Amino acid sequence: MRGEQLSDAIVYDKLHLLKKDFYGYIERHSAKVDANLPVFFGYVISALENSFPGLPDDAYDDFIDSITFKVLDVSASIGDFEYVKRVMGNAIRFKKRKNAEAGVNIVIGLKLVKTGDYVHALDFLKKYASIDSKLGITTAFCYYQLSLREFRKDDESVKNHRPGEMELLARELMLNLARLKPPVNELRQLDIDDPAFLDKIFWQMIFVGLEWFPSEKWFVEVGLKNAAFSHDTEMRKRLLDIGAERFYTEIAFLREMYNYNLENRDAAGAAGVVNQLIKQYPDNLEPIYLGLKLSLLTTRKITYHSFRKLAKARGMPAHIIELFDVAFDLLTHEQKYAMARMADFEKDYPQLQYYAITLRYIANDFMVLDDLRVKKARKALLDSIEQYCTVALKLSK
Repeated sequence: MRGEQLSDAIVYDKLHLLKKDFYGYIERHSAKVDANLPVFFGYVISALENSFPGLPDDAYDDFIDSITFKVLDVSASIGDFEYVKRVMGNAIRFKKRKNAEAGVNIVIGLKLVKTGDYVHALDFLKKYASIDSKLGITTAFCYYQLSLREFRKDDESVKNHRPGEMELLARELMLNLARLKPPVNELRQLDIDDPAFLDKIFWQMIFVGLEWFPSEKWFVEVGLKNAAFSHDTEMRKRLLDIGAERFYTEIAFLREMYNYNLENRDAAGAAGVVNQLIKQYPDNLEPIYLGLKLSLLTTRKITYHSFRKLAKARGMPAHIIELFDVAFDLLTHEQKYAMARMADFEKDYPQLQYYAITLRYIANDFMVLDDLRVKKARKALLDSIEQYCTVALKLSK
């Protein structure tokens, strides 16, 4: 590979294959790896440097982190904390970035969580709890699990007990996360070979958090983000139901419910959300935009003209209304009117010529007798308008 220039996608694929090869070796020869940790990590480094001589430091270190987690995940010696420290020392020794210990600490901490060693896991994780929501929630889970040991299960007074020290620490951390609102699923060290246990912990603590703090909407918000990331439709619907019940005046949840209804082809449900938004936010253009967007999808003329009239009355920028006019004509097979409107759009708004060129190119594909091309053009048109209006109207994503 030396001297070759590979695209990022090809490099990622080859790294993934190399990682899988090492995973297989570790699974087959775990005891041998444990007995020769310096030799094994030296072999990993040699393979990386020979196969990927120009690999960026972050990708290089992330690869070592993933191998470290796999070594710990398979090893029969995980209960020996001296062994864990030896793995840690070998992994850190070969990493390149200045904060090399951070990634190793996180993967070791996650492995200890997986094995139920919450005391030692906290030693590795708590200083990183605020850099990723899922990591922070996992840290809170450690405190929560330790809190369950503070009282005997057969103690009848448990139901009415005051929170102990560990539970108070778990609650404090959950509230702190809700205040800080760290990103979710953006930490590379969480992209391990078996992330299912992290999702299980995440969902458990989200609902524990909602039980502790029923008015804290961040738990629903971050849960919806994770549900979208993991394509968990069941959890998404469950959280939307909670949001609709507890936070029915919040535009963020109504917007998410609107999108959910669209994805499930529930036009009536989406229309109901739009009507509720218009009543609750009469001075906000977003509900009207969502109504226009719904009209494009349903192509009902009476609905479109109703929202168009409302958009004009509420002061939506004229060029956006004309943009929707062009789109609606195209989607209702009024190509002649659409092209005439397109010409007017270019004449009236020369500063938007850059966008008009793209629209005309897309519009041309509506004229062909090829259903597949028309279908692709329809999606491109709708996506383009959504992205343009998100910026032009300063809408939340």
